[in-house]
Amino acid sequence: MKRSIILFISIFTLFSCSDDLLDVYNPNVPTKETFWKSTDDLQLALTATYSQFTRPGNWGRWIYFRYDLTSDEGYSNSPWTELKNWTQFLYTNYNFIQGGLLVYKSHYKQIFYCNQIIAYAQNIVPKNDQDSVLKSQIIGQAKFIRAFDYFNLLIMFGKLEIVLEPSKTSDVYPAGGEAEIYPIIIADLEDAIKRLPATWKGNDVGRITKGAAYALLGKVYMQMHEWQKAKDAFYWLVEGDGAQYYDLMPNYKDNFTHYKENNKESVFEIQFSDANQTVTDQNNGTDIDDDIPLMNVGSSRSQFFAPKGIGWCDGQPRSWLVDEYKKERTTHDSIDRRLITSIFYPDMFTDFPGETVWGNKKYKSAWGKECFVRKYGDDYFKKTSDYYSPINYRVIRYADVLLCYAECLANLGDVATAVTYVDRVRARADLSKLSESQVPEIAQSANDKDKFLKRLQMERALELCFESVRWIDLKRWGLLETEEGINELKQRDPDFNNFIIGKHSVMPLPQVEVDNNPNLTQNPNY
Repeated sequence: MKRSIILFISIFTLFSCSDDLLDVYNPNVPTKETFWKSTDDLQLALTATYSQFTRPGNWGRWIYFRYDLTSDEGYSNSPWTELKNWTQFLYTNYNFIQGGLLVYKSHYKQIFYCNQIIAYAQNIVPKNDQDSVLKSQIIGQAKFIRAFDYFNLLIMFGKLEIVLEPSKTSDVYPAGGEAEIYPIIIADLEDAIKRLPATWKGNDVGRITKGAAYALLGKVYMQMHEWQKAKDAFYWLVEGDGAQYYDLMPNYKDNFTHYKENNKESVFEIQFSDANQTVTDQNNGTDIDDDIPLMNVGSSRSQFFAPKGIGWCDGQPRSWLVDEYKKERTTHDSIDRRLITSIFYPDMFTDFPGETVWGNKKYKSAWGKECFVRKYGDDYFKKTSDYYSPINYRVIRYADVLLCYAECLANLGDVATAVTYVDRVRARADLSKLSESQVPEIAQSANDKDKFLKRLQMERALELCFESVRWIDLKRWGLLETEEGINELKQRDPDFNNFIIGKHSVMPLPQVEVDNNPNLTQNPNY
């Protein structure tokens, strides 16, 4: 599945003064009436749907600027002023393509693909029992993807157009927020769970599984603060039948290279490849016409986050993360190796002798005292970066699930059990149990609900930084809703000096979408 690519056939319209040339029939172009006839057609459509994950407006590039750089973990000092401003809550052009418009458009295009599969599959009669199972699994994958897209759009924009059927350009859709859209997401995921297998084999490895659906359902309920329902969803992966399929990889770094992808710690990951190194977007990213076929299915994240002279350096980590990694020594009196996996920083060669960066054994003078993102970087096998990284992006890792499960348990009052799951993640990093930490404030968190939940916020940052979960976490923890929360974030990230409560927890909706739909109004205070 990872290498599968659909080549879309372009439809050319012939313009002429003669009326008989205006209606041209091309028998090679599939239509709605001729295409949706078999499960083979559904499978082709699903492959096209998966391919949308790799596009620049999806997980190929721009989503990281919201999820990673706008959080307190990162920032942008890009010479592209409008791009930098977008990560600093300085929104002026609500139609800024690389800020919100392309993300919005790309997610809805993928939703459109899902809607087609779900709707047209109803008219396809399976040939046999095996074909019937395949059809159901395809619908399950489409429902997960639709739910996943709506979840991300809801987190980023807060208010959305609700499109659940194959649409036409002239359609006007109802709009809604969390109250309307979370039930839709939940219904899709509950149906997907019934249809999806626990694992896939052969070339299908990497497809969406039952565990991925359970995990996303748990995350949805967490955002709703429905702690028992969230815990029940995660249970299948942690203590239920699904626990046999998941575990932590012994080596933390194996989660961020292309050598051991779709491993036992992976719950859901985006499949990238460097097989087709062609253009990644049209006109250097200013053309958002996704109907133009793009062969590239590689990630350009590392190109945009790599250090100066290596990549564009449009995204960087905040230095407080380095300090936090160094605050607590391992049981072997060394520095937590998750630091060197996640961040390039000036003292890295002193702290970790023998490390190399892009083939060098010293920190380049041009980098000064700045830090750079290393996680999901390709320095371990390249000497420069490009737009074609083959490294799969693990959107949901098992370590994330364990920490989510711990958060649910603690909010339900079972701190003692919650601690064991945090300790399990810490053990892989060669850190002591929380209760045995040499740092008093960390040790104290093992026996107090409020202190534990606060410590868990930092444990998640150390384990999951630059994995596109921090912005979601900040929203769930309520740090974006109070002066106290914003003041805390300002201490770590001065960009939050620009943050306005009641406004910046969501991005402005693309103005072109608001203008085109009378049911959709711009977000408050924009």
